Amino acid sequence: MISDFVKVFVKMLLIVTVLLTVGLYFLSMSLQPILMYLTEQGATVSAHTVTALPIWFFSKTAFMPLGLSVGAVFLGLWAAITASFVFAWKLKDNFHTVVKNGLVQPTRKLFNSCLFAMPVLNSMMLIAVLLIQSIQEAGGIPTGAPSIPANQFEALVDLSYASVIEEVIFRLVPIGAFVIVYVFWAGKNIATASRTDLLKTFVLAPFFPDKAKQWAGAKTVKENGVLGGISIGEWGMVAITAMIFGLAHFNPGVSWELGKITSSATVGLVLAVIYLVYGIQASIIMHWFFNAFTDTFIILADFYPATAPIVSVISVTTYILGAAGYLLVAAYGINKIVNARQQKQQNQATLGVPVPLE
Repeated sequence: MISDFVKVFVKMLLIVTVLLTVGLYFLSMSLQPILMYLTEQGATVSAHTVTALPIWFFSKTAFMPLGLSVGAVFLGLWAAITASFVFAWKLKDNFHTVVKNGLVQPTRKLFNSCLFAMPVLNSMMLIAVLLIQSIQEAGGIPTGAPSIPANQFEALVDLSYASVIEEVIFRLVPIGAFVIVYVFWAGKNIATASRTDLLKTFVLAPFFPDKAKQWAGAKTVKENGVLGGISIGEWGMVAITAMIFGLAHFNPGVSWELGKITSSATVGLVLAVIYLVYGIQASIIMHWFFNAFTDTFIILADFYPATAPIVSVISVTTYILGAAGYLLVAAYGINKIVNARQQKQQNQATLGVPVPLE
C-alpha cells in the first residue's frame, strides 16, 4: 500500500513538473517575438540587414546572400522552432492524451509523447553536461565559453539560428540521407507500395525516421525499443555525427576549448538518438533548450526585474526532472535485471533444475 502510494505520488510530481516546464517552454516562445519586435532594443536589431548567413562549422565565411532584415530571419527561425513544438505535441501519442491518462498507465508510456519526454531528456542532458565539464575542469581540462554577440538580442538570433541550422547540418542531412537508403533497402512494404506512398516515405523519412520505418515495414523503435529499433548502420551514423559535432565546437583561443569536445559529442550523441526516436522536432527542441530557452527570461528580467525569479524556477524544475529521469532509468534497469533473474529461476524450476539457495 505504501509502495503504491509512493509510486502514484512520484508519478504525479513528474507530471506536474513536466506540465510546468512545458508551460515555461511555450511562455518563452511567446515572449521571444514580443521582446524582439516590441522593445526599442529588439526593434533596432530587427531592422538591421542580414547580407548573408554562415554555416558555422563548414565555413567561417558567409553564404547564401539574402538582403533580408534580422527581424525577418528571426521570424523564420521562430516559426521553425514553434512548428517543432506543434509536431512534438501531436506526433506519436498526443501530449494531452498522455497526460490525461498518465496516472492509469505505466510510467514508460508517458514517454511515448515527444513533448512529455523532452523536458525530462533536456534536464538529464544538462545535468550530464555540467557533470562532465566539472570533472574535466577539476582535472585541468578547460571548457571555454561561447563566442556570441554582446548585444543580447543579436545573441538570441544567433542562438536560435544555431538551434535550427545545426540540426539540419548534423542530423537531418547526414542521418536523414542514411535513413532514406535504409528504409528503401530494409522496408518489407517497399516492393508493394504505391508511387504516392514511396514519395511520401522518401520525403518524410529524414524528418520522422521511425514513422517512415513503420510505413516501410522496417524495424522501429516504437515496436522494438531503442536498441532493437535502431539499426547498426544508424548507430554508426549516430557515432560519426556525434564526434563531428564535438569537434565542430572546438575553437581554441577564441571560444570553446578542449573540454567542450567531450560534452558536445555527448550532446550530439543524444541529439542523434532522440532524432531517430521522435523526429527532427525533438533534436531542435533540445538544441533550443540549451541555446535560447533561459536566455529569453534573462532578457525579460532586464526589462521587468520582477520576473527574475522565473530563472530560479527553471533551475529548480530542471534539476527535479533531471534527477527524476535518472531515477527512472535506474529503476527500469533494476526491474529488468530482477525480472530476468526471476524468469531464469522459473525456467530452471520448470525443467527440474535445482535453484541455488542464497
